[in-house]
Amino acid sequence: MSEIGFQVIPSRKLTDAEVQELRDHYLVYAKAERDEHRKLRADLDEIYTRIDKLFESGAMLRTVTTLYECDHIVVFATESSILALREFQQAMLSEGRKVRLVPEVGGDINSIRALPENDLLIVVTTSNGFARRQRERIVASKAFKVIVTASEDPDLHAIFDDVFTIGEGSEEGSSLHRIYATFGVTYFFDRLFAQYARAFDPELK
Repeated sequence: MSEIGFQVIPSRKLTDAEVQELRDHYLVYAKAERDEHRKLRADLDEIYTRIDKLFESGAMLRTVTTLYECDHIVVFATESSILALREFQQAMLSEGRKVRLVPEVGGDINSIRALPENDLLIVVTTSNGFARRQRERIVASKAFKVIVTASEDPDLHAIFDDVFTIGEGSEEGSSLHRIYATFGVTYFFDRLFAQYARAFDPELK
C-alpha cells in the first residue's frame, strides 16, 4: 500500500502489518534506485519543473484567490502527506490564515461532509487512492474542492473544482509515490504559499 493508512505514534507498538506497510512505503524508491537505476536528483528536477510551469501558467490564480476569500481552509490527506503539509500550515499562520489539517485516520474525518459553500477543501492524494476511498465524504462537502495529485483519474477528478496534477506515475505501489508525497507535496505547497503572499501580503505587493 503506497499511502500510509494509520497514525504513527512513537509510544505505540506497531503491528507486523503496519511495519510492513511502512517498509513498503519507504523502501520502494530505494529499491528502484538499485534495480531501475532511478536518480533522485533527476526525478526531483522533473517534478519541480512541472510544478513551476503549473504556477507560471496562471492555473493557480482561482485557488489562490479562494485561499484569501474563503471562511475556512481544510486540507484533507493521508498521514504520509500530512507530515509534509505542516510547514504550509505554519506559513499560512504568518499571513493570518488558519489551515486545518485533517488526516484520514482521526476523529475529525466526518467533519469533511459538513463543510459549507464558502469553505475551501484541498485534497492531497498523489496516487488518487486516498480520494477514491474518501470519495463519498468529499462529494458530500459543499466546499470549493481542489485536488493535488500525481496520477490520472478523469472520473474521480470530475468531482473537483480545480485539479492540479504535479506529475504522473504515482499510482499505488509505484516507486515514485513517496517522492511525490514528500518532496512534490512540500514544493507544491511552498509555491502555493509564495504565490498567496505575493498576491496579498502588503510587504510583497
